[in-house]
Amino acid sequence: MRQKQVRKQKLFLAAALIILLLAVTGGMIRFRQQPSEILTINSACEAYRQDVETIAAEYGMSDYTDLILALMMQESSGCGPDVLQSSEGAYNKKYPQVPNGITDTSYSIECGIQELKYAMEKAGVSSPTDMDRIRLALQAYNFGADVYFSYLEKNGITSWSEKTSEAFAKMASGETARSENDPFYETAGPWDYGDQKYPEHVLRYYHP
Repeated sequence: MRQKQVRKQKLFLAAALIILLLAVTGGMIRFRQQPSEILTINSACEAYRQDVETIAAEYGMSDYTDLILALMMQESSGCGPDVLQSSEGAYNKKYPQVPNGITDTSYSIECGIQELKYAMEKAGVSSPTDMDRIRLALQAYNFGADVYFSYLEKNGITSWSEKTSEAFAKMASGETARSENDPFYETAGPWDYGDQKYPEHVLRYYHP
């Protein structure tokens, strides 16, 4: 009789321990799945909203004003004249095509919007909530649309991932690894070409 009671007590304790472990594990999973902090654009970028809206309307990009401002936040935080860092892009015809070559903010916005529009058309973006294709377009903005989409088509890639982004950067850099002393090593990826995590960096500030 006593042995049965001891056995029941052991079974009860084992069951209680399992329930406790499940409760703790479930709590950890819920904690891990909590959404990350929502980031917003700063006042410097917000100050350009009217300019962005005006220029975006000229290029049929009115629905993407918030995305453009998120892009601006990632590129410059609204600081300096080349707020969309579009100096090196194909649409800059007035200023040197070197980093920060553009010294006219409105022209930077105009060039950047055209660059983004071209990338979005190549990606087939259908709406401000078409996030899969927006990711492709954003990475193209960072890498260069023609060479990036050529690579995607050649390799049958239809959606963005950090893995495929790194594979492109490895190829485009001539397999040149980014130095671990490079301040962008952790944030922009291991290969010395562009920002291999660019879409997620921009989309931190975009909440359609």
